[in-house]
Amino acid sequence: MELKEVIGRRRTIRFFLPYKPVEREKVQKMLEAARRASCAGNVMNVRAIVIWREKASEKVIKAIAPRIGYQQMHTAPVFIFWYNEASVYIGDAWPDSVLRLADARRIGVEVEATKQEINEKLRPGFLMAGKAMGVAPLAFMDVGQAIAQATLVAYEEGLGSCLMSSPRLDRVAKLFNLPETATPVCVQALGYPAESWEAGGQTPKPPLGEMFFEMEVGNAFASDPKVEQEMKDAKLTQAPAPLSWRDEELKYLTRALSLENTLLNEVDP
Repeated sequence: MELKEVIGRRRTIRFFLPYKPVEREKVQKMLEAARRASCAGNVMNVRAIVIWREKASEKVIKAIAPRIGYQQMHTAPVFIFWYNEASVYIGDAWPDSVLRLADARRIGVEVEATKQEINEKLRPGFLMAGKAMGVAPLAFMDVGQAIAQATLVAYEEGLGSCLMSSPRLDRVAKLFNLPETATPVCVQALGYPAESWEAGGQTPKPPLGEMFFEMEVGNAFASDPKVEQEMKDAKLTQAPAPLSWRDEELKYLTRALSLENTLLNEVDP
């Protein structure tokens, strides 16, 4: 399957098979994909805690999946708690990471000259800006890139996932003994989908020109009909939700997984 089709077919999954465990090796592949993501200065500030429902304490599960909550929290056999670790930007950690890029021949041309320039011209700025950089937009962008790569690998491995973030994250974080330099980003519910891969169709998105611009805000990026058709042919663009049978699927899944009394899951008798 080509990348464009993978992106087009991937869905946020909210109904999992609770009885089907997720293989440890598949989670490792996701983490490896996250570890290979692009990151400014290669500091790799992304961190994650893998939580196996069957091994977690009742306190942890209740914090992640309260009695009244979304479907995915009640059925996922695995959760991944993703967070940003700001300490990798503080002190010598950030400039030293950039020095290692020179050793790996990823920046500069002549190694020693590049390292000298980093130490003399860049290190002072890195030392001054490190603390702020650890919680700057760029840091969270890099965490997001890592999570995105992990999410695509999860799909390739036959898994479904759903990313969630809320004020509850800070309360959940306290259960994991996170350092003060950590900022919770999201919890990813993970498991084998109980719903069909279409999940009722591709989630509708705003038009291209409402989201992206050329040269200045308000000047919409013009969509080329030929490219639109190419994306349909590549299956990046697919039939939009809701497909005609989705309501019945949702009713079936809610009853089959005993989710009738949870939020957003009320089903007529």
